[in-house]
Amino acid sequence: MTHLSVKLAGAIDPVAAASPAKKSAAVETESFADELSQTFAAARSKVGIGVASQTGGSSQANVVRQNPVAVIAPVPAAIDKVTPPPPSPPTVLSDDAYWAAQPAAVQQLRNMDDSYQRATLGAQLASQGYSIDTPVMIWGWDPQLTTQLRQSFGYTWVPSAMQAPITAAPGITGAGITPYDPNHPPPGSISV
Repeated sequence: MTHLSVKLAGAIDPVAAASPAKKSAAVETESFADELSQTFAAARSKVGIGVASQTGGSSQANVVRQNPVAVIAPVPAAIDKVTPPPPSPPTVLSDDAYWAAQPAAVQQLRNMDDSYQRATLGAQLASQGYSIDTPVMIWGWDPQLTTQLRQSFGYTWVPSAMQAPITAAPGITGAGITPYDPNHPPPGSISV
């Protein structure tokens, strides 16, 4: 196992003080520490990382020598940045208000216990032109929580049953991706 010993600048090595041959090693170590701290300081400044001074106004090199544990953040690889749209304020919508806003034919889905019958009626209503919110009306998800979750992800609309699915979440773009358009929902889609 190899051990590397680096002395801090200004530290007194009793062996180096007693032996002239050892004195040159301490000078080399000090030069190495200076060079290393300057290299780290230059690298940190290139990526925008600063080291706060703990000695009241001393240079970054002195801070590294006096406190050899410096925090260096990893530099992320170059990636396409995805900026999600700002979240909308959540809509407070009770279950009763949600279902009361639906046409009478769609309201039947709320109290159906048999999931197969609910899915069959939902598909029939969707084929007749009703907007069917599959997670809420067919799968039985909570309308308020589902709406809040959609809003938190930046959705302003979602497809109703039998409409084409969304191919990319809000804010995702790239080659071959059809981006989500929050301002132009397809006819018959579910408003969020």
